[in-house]
Amino acid sequence: MTQAKAPDSDVQTHSDVQTHDTKSQHVPGRPVTGSPVSLVPAGDARLLTGTLLWWDEPRSDENSVVRAGVDIAPSSAHGGAIKVWATTHAPGGDTIVLSADAERGETPHTLLLYGRVAAREPRRRNVRASAQLAVDVTVSGSVRGTVSGRTLDLSRGGCRIAIDDPTEAAEAQRVRSGAPTDVVIHLDRHSRPRLSGHVHAVRPGGQLVIRFDDVPDGVGEQIERYVYATLP
Repeated sequence: MTQAKAPDSDVQTHSDVQTHDTKSQHVPGRPVTGSPVSLVPAGDARLLTGTLLWWDEPRSDENSVVRAGVDIAPSSAHGGAIKVWATTHAPGGDTIVLSADAERGETPHTLLLYGRVAAREPRRRNVRASAQLAVDVTVSGSVRGTVSGRTLDLSRGGCRIAIDDPTEAAEAQRVRSGAPTDVVIHLDRHSRPRLSGHVHAVRPGGQLVIRFDDVPDGVGEQIERYVYATLP
C-alpha cells in the first residue's frame, strides 16, 4: 500500500471523533449516515468497502474541506496515513468522490478521512472523466466488423467513442440504439480489458455512447483508478 504524507494538523484527532455528532442532519446533495462507501487507495492496494459513519462538509464549493468517518469492518486499518479516493452517493442519485488522506480511527475498523470533493456527478451512479484512449469496437450487425476509435469520456458504466476512419464514422450514424457491442479499451500497454455492452445513443460525427453490461470487479476497479487519477 502506498504511503502518503501525514494529514495536516487540523485533521480530526481520535478524541474529536468521540465528540462528533454522528447523527448528521440531511443536507441536499450530501451523503447520509449509513451510505455505502468504496475506497480506492492510490497505488496497487486493494479496494475497500465500508459504511459512512459521519460526513462533515461546512460548505459546498470547490474549496470545501470534508471530514468523514467510515466503518470498514471486517477489514482493518494498519500503518500510517494513505491517499484514497472515497466514493459514496447522496439521496437523489448524486455520486460524490472524495480525494482524501485516510488514517486509522479509534478502532482498527474505523478510517478517518480528510480531503476535498474531487467530483460530484448529479444523478449518475459512476463518475466519468475526459479520456483519450484507443479502443477497438465491434457492433453487432456492422458490415465492417471491428473498427478503431478513441474514447472521449470514460466511466465504470460506459464510454463515449469517436470512430477514427471517416467512412466508418459515417456508417456508425446508421447504428441503432440497443445494438450489442464489444469494446477493447487500451488503458495502458499491459491492460486492455474487453467489455460487452450496448449502444445507448448515436451522436453526430460518428460518436457512439456505449453502456457496459456486467463489468467484472477487477476491470471496474482498473477503470475507476484511471478515472480518479485524471480528476483535478
